[in-house]
Amino acid sequence: MHLKTLAFVLAAVMPGLAAASPSEAFCARDLSATDTRLRHALIRLNETRDLPMSQRCNVIRDHLRALTQAASVHERCSTGRARAENVGQMVGSITDWREVIARNCP
Repeated sequence: MHLKTLAFVLAAVMPGLAAASPSEAFCARDLSATDTRLRHALIRLNETRDLPMSQRCNVIRDHLRALTQAASVHERCSTGRARAENVGQMVGSITDWREVIARNCP
């Protein structure tokens, strides 16, 4: 049953991928990978929320790196209002996390 579902999904998606330009395909891949990295970084951040700040610094730095990479990908791959909103929110978060690190992390 799962193989039939997978085959159906691939059949539906493949023509679109074949028609996509290389940059669109790279952006789709990069946006998906970015989403995964951000989710993992948020999970790790949430898992350490009860630890002393000094023990959270590496996790916060990893989260900052994920946000910085995500902003770069969205800047390159998004357009219009969604691009402005997403990148703007990420830049704001990057600034906030940098301040947290500056105040609390050696």
